[in-house]
Amino acid sequence: MSKINLFVFAAHHLSSNIAAQRFKGLLKYLDPWKYRVFVFARGSGMPHPDIGEVGDDDVSVYAIPGHCVGSESPTAAAVPILAAAFIRSLPFTLARSYRSPRQWLVSALSEADRLCRQKLDAGERCVAIGTYSPVDSLIAAACLSARHDIPCVQDFRDGLVFESLGRPGWLPGLARGIIERRVVGTRGLITSVSEPLVDDFKRRYPDKAVAVIPNGYDPADFAALDDDADSGSEAESLLATRVPEGSLLIGHFGRIGASDSSASRSLEYFVDAMNGGDTVSAQERVVLFVGELTPEERAVLDRARFPVVILGQVDRALALQLMKRCDKLLLLTGSRASCATGKLFEYLAVGADVVCVSGIRNAATTILSETRAGQTVLVSQGAQGAITLRQACAASYVMDRRDVGAYSKIEQARVLDHWLSLAVAA
Repeated sequence: MSKINLFVFAAHHLSSNIAAQRFKGLLKYLDPWKYRVFVFARGSGMPHPDIGEVGDDDVSVYAIPGHCVGSESPTAAAVPILAAAFIRSLPFTLARSYRSPRQWLVSALSEADRLCRQKLDAGERCVAIGTYSPVDSLIAAACLSARHDIPCVQDFRDGLVFESLGRPGWLPGLARGIIERRVVGTRGLITSVSEPLVDDFKRRYPDKAVAVIPNGYDPADFAALDDDADSGSEAESLLATRVPEGSLLIGHFGRIGASDSSASRSLEYFVDAMNGGDTVSAQERVVLFVGELTPEERAVLDRARFPVVILGQVDRALALQLMKRCDKLLLLTGSRASCATGKLFEYLAVGADVVCVSGIRNAATTILSETRAGQTVLVSQGAQGAITLRQACAASYVMDRRDVGAYSKIEQARVLDHWLSLAVAA
């Protein structure tokens, strides 16, 4: 049987953010004998392989320049892209009339249309996949699906209605909802990262197939750590100069309020709780923050009466090496029920106990409970919760965890393969 061709629109694919890691890991574990993958990413230059050579590799990545809808894109440039959600033939018309520089969506669709037509003419099967964010990727997948009547998977890292698109206010909010209805109005599947988001999609689109593809961890990333002597040595050197020998190291990785403003309240609770503990034992615990912090969060950490080390943003390989050397891993979430932040799954892969401070019980705390990978304290638990938190941060035992394999990219690729097989057979 001929291969299945996947046309994946992922403008963020070449970046290192968590949205990029989400689908990048899935694609590498799909069966190369069954799938041929074309990824349309955003970059500084686009390769132009010969038609006969296209798809000979398992995954072909096209780095396509151009603007996407967002803060960097002027309104005049965003309007035709958003209009394509309603007039799906529009990008193909624009491709024939635009002169450089083109919008990313127009250029990506032009290349995808050529390749998709070639594969369909050869009698092969095709599927379009859009990965949010930005919204351009979802619109591109919907346009290609409509043009060639092929199945479409629209993957939401978050629900579009929960994300910013243009200016705040009721009118942009109304526009977001309308655009979302258009991009999911394709023959295929909606996927998202957590049960609350999936439940919301099911409620609003009862006629659509909706399923969870949670964020997860790539086993290859962690298997490679032992062979990466350079980043390992750098991690050891950093810790030797910043963390007193014999300390119990608690690590937090990634952003806090910059991703979810309500999570900053959990940071405040954590600092106040740790400040309320025994001074001697508190000095034995060092809290390491790796990643972007807002000025307000740095001000909160200035109040800490326990050792705090702030490294800021570092290379991903170094971050994983540091994570591996932590005794405890700190997770701070806010009041979003759908929160299933990508760092949680890296925490699961590392294997250290996770201590979570959260505004509410959410998707992340549910996963912690199901896997028995750590414990959660809610900010609403007040003084009693603070005692529990200090005890969790002081304990040096490893919890008896169940298998976390369901969050491995290998297992998730198997599930995706099942869905894609059903889509092309329908």
